[in-house]
Amino acid sequence: MDADKTLWLSPLVLDQGFGVQFRDDHVHIELGKEFTVDPEKRNAFWGVIATACAQHETSRVLVEGFLPQGEREVSDVIDAGQKTATIPRLWLAFAVRNFEPTAQTELYETIAASHGVRVRFFSDPERALKWLRQNSPQ
Repeated sequence: MDADKTLWLSPLVLDQGFGVQFRDDHVHIELGKEFTVDPEKRNAFWGVIATACAQHETSRVLVEGFLPQGEREVSDVIDAGQKTATIPRLWLAFAVRNFEPTAQTELYETIAASHGVRVRFFSDPERALKWLRQNSPQ
């Protein structure tokens, strides 16, 4: 990747548990181990991503790092899936370390798809980015 085409949109220190960059043709989100989710943080998280996508005229988002630990309530998974619709025509690839599919990740994908969002989980960042670039229009 060309370093000149990477634009940091948040600090290098993941002060809220995540960092945002624009890289070539997609928004890149880095989730730190300390990233946690609650309704207030979820709204802020999706607001930052929506702003970055609008500024760079892209609907491609690659999320890399760690999913929050533990089980979530079904209502939280549904809310999280619905929040993806904040960004019209979003293509969202998760590259999660040691990813193993669960009922919760499948539910998240299904809820997002019902709102017109394409979501897929990967354990390999290169495969995730390849999927984004081969399938999403921009």
